[in-house]
Formats: sequence, structure tokens, C-alpha cells
Amino acid sequence: MQPLHYLIFHPDYARKKTEVQGKVLIRYQLTDWQGNVWVDEPNGNEDPFVFSERWLYSYCHATQLRRNPVTQDAYVRSGSYLFFCSGNAANKKTIELDTVFVVDHSAKWPDNQEGIPEEFQQDYKNNKSDRWKRHFKYPFIGPHTGKYTYVSRQWFDKKDEYSFLPISHNGNRVKFDLGLLTPDLQSKIENNIPGKYPVMLSEKEKTELLKRTLSLTSIQVVGNLTRQDDNINIIDSCGTSCRTKSVGFGKC
Repeated sequence: MQPLHYLIFHPDYARKKTEVQGKVLIRYQLTDWQGNVWVDEPNGNEDPFVFSERWLYSYCHATQLRRNPVTQDAYVRSGSYLFFCSGNAANKKTIELDTVFVVDHSAKWPDNQEGIPEEFQQDYKNNKSDRWKRHFKYPFIGPHTGKYTYVSRQWFDKKDEYSFLPISHNGNRVKFDLGLLTPDLQSKIENNIPGKYPVMLSEKEKTELLKRTLSLTSIQVVGNLTRQDDNINIIDSCGTSCRTKSVGFGKC
């Protein structure tokens, strides 16, 4: 059974143009790089979280994805592509992508949200862990629910398919007019724009979207990312600041 794929909308107000250092592929050659990517702002749940050896996706729209096999239907599993794009741009009939997330595996949360997935137990309530401070703690202090965490497949895994942040020739997010897609795919996306529901993609539709994305990508940011803005204030998971308005819970 082939994996299922999705195009996922998220709002621009939660995304921040962020200067980073990391590893990138330019003409498929690995090199060090410093430049801008578009990721969730700190002081809120960073989802997908890309400042980790493996990227993580747990909350925003994740519970709306088909994550279990239903009869013989495809579902999100190893090899699934999750394309994250701007909901604001979609309103203007433009696809503007910031993340191509290839799923390596899914990690199930304990029932009744008593802890986090077993493979990340070393991060649980560990205030020295970026994964805890910037991603996993949010179901315990806000409205998000932890059910499944999708864990990325990376270029360093030596796989032909891998996650990346696509950067265009002018240093911006990759974007293109929705009308450049085939009529059926264009119509499917347009139908989901009003409610910003994830768009289910077949293998053929995933391939079309991926080819379009790669044709416009000059730099593939593939990992080892660190932020260059040193004044990030990550909130204390136990302190009163967890309840301040600066915490970005409601960006989905």
C-alpha cells in the first residue's frame, strides 16, 4: 500500500523569517550555509519543529490526517510527504511552501496524555531539552493534544526521499500560481482553502507538487539548524509565564 500525502495550510502570522546556520544542498552538493528560513516563532509551539536532528510534527492539523489504515485505504506512514504552505497566500490562489516533511515513522503518545512518546522520554519535563521547551511541553500547558508525533526522514539517513526547507533563487519561500497545477489538483486544493483543511494527495498528485517545488528550489535546507537571533526567550514550562499572552497557543 502506498503512503498517503497531504498539503497543509498554516497562517503567516505565526511564521517568522529567521536567520539560521545549517547544512544545505546546492545542486545536490552538501555545504554549510547561513540564510533565512520561515519557521514558527519562539515562545509558542514550534510545529513542525526543525531545530532537532529529526524534525517533529505533532499538533496543528496533525490530528486531522488519516493516521491509521482504513480497510485498504492509504494513510500517513513511512514515506508520506507533508507539504506545509501559507494559508494567507492560498487565499490569493498562490502556493507558498516553507517545509517539505517526509515521514520516517510516527511515534504514538501514551493514552490520556500521560507523558510523551517513548522514544523521547529523555526529553520529558527536561528543561535542558529544546525538544521539550519548544515542542513537546505544549499539550501540558495549553489546548493542544498529543496523539501522534510524526518524525522526519532526513538527507543524512542516506535515503532518496528526505525532508527539506525549499528556498528559491531570490532567497524567499518557493511559490507559484495555483493555476499552474493540473485542473483536478487545482480544484481539490481550492475546495479546502476556505476552511484550511489539509488536502489529501494521491501518489500522482504528490509527485506533481514535488516536481513543481523542486523546479523552483535553488537551496534545499536539510538540517543541523541553529538560530542566529540570540535573544530568544523560551518560556519556563513551570513558571507563571506559561500563562502570559506571549505564548503562541492558537496559531492553528
